[in-house]
Amino acid sequence: MEPDILYTKLKEFFPNQLDLMRHLHLNACWEYNITEQSTDDANIHLNFFLFKKNEKSLEMTKTKPDVKPDLILYFTEKAILNIIEGTSSAEEYYERYHNIMEHPQSGIEVDSKVNKPRLKLWQIGYKQWQKDFKF
Repeated sequence: MEPDILYTKLKEFFPNQLDLMRHLHLNACWEYNITEQSTDDANIHLNFFLFKKNEKSLEMTKTKPDVKPDLILYFTEKAILNIIEGTSSAEEYYERYHNIMEHPQSGIEVDSKVNKPRLKLWQIGYKQWQKDFKF
């Protein structure tokens, strides 16, 4: 899928799922790197950021925000589409994410990197977020 078409499709989902960042403080930020075939691929097909703009909305942008991302997330295109299609809640989103982590398939991969010290993450709500979503 063309990167702009993929971005548009993802933008229909992510900003509308405030519970994905439930418990996190304002400006919590995730960087998404989407590859075509494997998360090991150095060629990033699409890069964007999702951050908690305020208590009522998330913002998705291709422009790097002024805050350092807390997490860097890697998805193959098939993985991210499999996770979001038909998903109606944060719980379902994370359930599908965990399922892919536990049962990776060729072309359907996810990975992540923590980009800040654990204590800093806990101070901005990640301890409760981890407990709630089983990370």
